Amino acid sequence: MVHIRMEKIRATLLELQAVVGRCFKYYIVWNKAVPFISGLVFVHAWVEYALILVLITHLTDEFLHLPKAALVVNLQDGVTAILGLVVAYVSDAYLGPFLAVVCSTVAYIIGLTLLFLGAWHLKSIELQLLYVALILVALGRAGLDIPLKEFLAYQFREEGSYADEEQLESRRKIWWRPAYILGICASVYVFANAEWIQLSKIAAIAMGVAFVLFVGGAAFKYKYKPPAKESMLNNMLQILRAAVSKRHLRNSTPSRNVIPILRWLDAASVEEPSPSRAEQMRLGRLWSPEDVQKVKILLSMVPLWTTLLGYGLLQATGSTFFYEQVGCMDSRLGQISEVPILIFVIVQSSTRFIVSRLCDLLFPSYWSQKVPGQVMLTRIGAGMAISPVCCIVAWRIETYRLQKYVSHEVSVTVFWLIPQFFLLGFVEGLVFDGMEEVFAAHVPESFRKYGQSFTQFALNIGNFVSLVFILIFHGLFNDYLNTSGLATYYALLAYICFVNFLFYCGVATYYVKESYYEKDESPIEQELQQIQNLDSHEAQLTEQELEQIQNLDSHKATDHLLAK
Repeated sequence: MVHIRMEKIRATLLELQAVVGRCFKYYIVWNKAVPFISGLVFVHAWVEYALILVLITHLTDEFLHLPKAALVVNLQDGVTAILGLVVAYVSDAYLGPFLAVVCSTVAYIIGLTLLFLGAWHLKSIELQLLYVALILVALGRAGLDIPLKEFLAYQFREEGSYADEEQLESRRKIWWRPAYILGICASVYVFANAEWIQLSKIAAIAMGVAFVLFVGGAAFKYKYKPPAKESMLNNMLQILRAAVSKRHLRNSTPSRNVIPILRWLDAASVEEPSPSRAEQMRLGRLWSPEDVQKVKILLSMVPLWTTLLGYGLLQATGSTFFYEQVGCMDSRLGQISEVPILIFVIVQSSTRFIVSRLCDLLFPSYWSQKVPGQVMLTRIGAGMAISPVCCIVAWRIETYRLQKYVSHEVSVTVFWLIPQFFLLGFVEGLVFDGMEEVFAAHVPESFRKYGQSFTQFALNIGNFVSLVFILIFHGLFNDYLNTSGLATYYALLAYICFVNFLFYCGVATYYVKESYYEKDESPIEQELQQIQNLDSHEAQLTEQELEQIQNLDSHKATDHLLAK
């Protein structure tokens, strides 16, 4: 009996070893060129957390008053989101990921150098120079999202074998996440409390060194992905232009699962009397109904994106005034040292990551397949409901801080701010990552890689709204935080977030009711569904034949069906 049990245990261990070996081989692949890319990811993360995310504290410490510093930071974040889509488009259609990363990194280095020069000659700095520097920094940050991730994933493509995109993405994450996390950790321990002039100088040098190493990695034979022959973003722009120019024409083909107002885009698939059909397609004035439908499905996300307005306003406030509060409170940790402001950035980011991962465990993928919109929309709604709570907590803490400041009592410890940063990260994990999930489940596969850029763009509209709010309610913001009415602004923001939550509930209910979140089936899927609905004697197709048809492309499948 003991011998039999030992044999079973040995067999189980061998089987487990085989499974682990297959998983290891599937996810982890060594590539001599990849460490050079990971080095650039590391420096990006360090600069982002050490300097860019807490930029408002450096600006107010040096030469800008609070309202103007908040305007500058909001403008920089908003421009970063816009340039994210622009860089993705240029990378996809013209340059390819490698050249896009090179150009954006060069812009990043120049922008950081200008920031250092501005801090060095602080007395004579012009605000216009600061704007130029921050626009270049925004361009550099935009190169991190799609081009650099796409270039890293492409290195794991094996020549002569089928490219499993899911496998490439998994291998990319294995190399990306450790480098990024190490960069975040380095931002806490390396020059955590350094001044702007020192941080900007070191950041420019570090980015320059990482860029040289990245370019030098070409000696280890990078795999270069050429620009796409048909960029989906370029196709979308041409379809919109064709639909506008032919808006007087109508298409009799009914549209499925799209908002009715988008049916004007069907004009892009209507053939004009002249010139010839081939010439119209060459000029980008005639598109297939399938291509037009993809764009309509993407644009049907716009009503959901508008619900991010209130949340975007909260996030813009978190990236400016939340961090500014840290500088006006007691940041000493006992009698030993000061608490770095980056600790609060880590609290927010860690909370977002943990909440997002917990949602992935609590809402398995098969739930999303059965009720694709309701699960993720409920997750986003929960985040929208918590957003006014975050504002109320921030309002109460700021009121308490001002009372202590006015009465000249003991200073308020900076740890009072942890709840509002925790709630902000909690909302981000529910709303932003949930919106990415909805995007991935809603749009065609060809648009999925742009999910983060589109969602970030919709979210950062809140930065521009924050600009308007600061200008409108300028009476609440004086030159310094202690003389400003920030508590009143937080209370106003709580009302706005609550109204935005009600607006989201209406939009989400409409989406679920009308099933706009569901993707249209492809033509081959529609044909297979029709066959399965037919009587078995009429269809005369076995399950094996159906499987063969499903593996064929749409043209071959149509020929096969006609032959039957």
